[in-house]
Amino acid sequence: MQSRKIDSYIGFALRAGEVIFGLDALLAAKKTPFLVLFDAGTGEAGKRKLKNFAAGRGLRTIECKSGYIASAVHRDNVKIISLTGKSLADAILNCDESGIITEVESE
Repeated sequence: MQSRKIDSYIGFALRAGEVIFGLDALLAAKKTPFLVLFDAGTGEAGKRKLKNFAAGRGLRTIECKSGYIASAVHRDNVKIISLTGKSLADAILNCDESGIITEVESE
């Protein structure tokens, strides 16, 4: 049930235009992200860049099970998404009992 809630929150963020897709877009974004979701299958170099970027800005990051993000946004090969809406980012963080979240990096 919780997984459906998180899927819904991600869908709301997509419809509202509050999602940044990919690491390169995140690094160049002008909007401030509140939460970054990344796939467990993300490459080591990408994880390192993301963690350095997030640590420098105090961003919260969540590692999700492999393949979850691509299925949630209905796009193949998407490994990293960033949410720029605070209320939806907070709602996702509050639903962390669903089993899709494997690790919370920073707060």
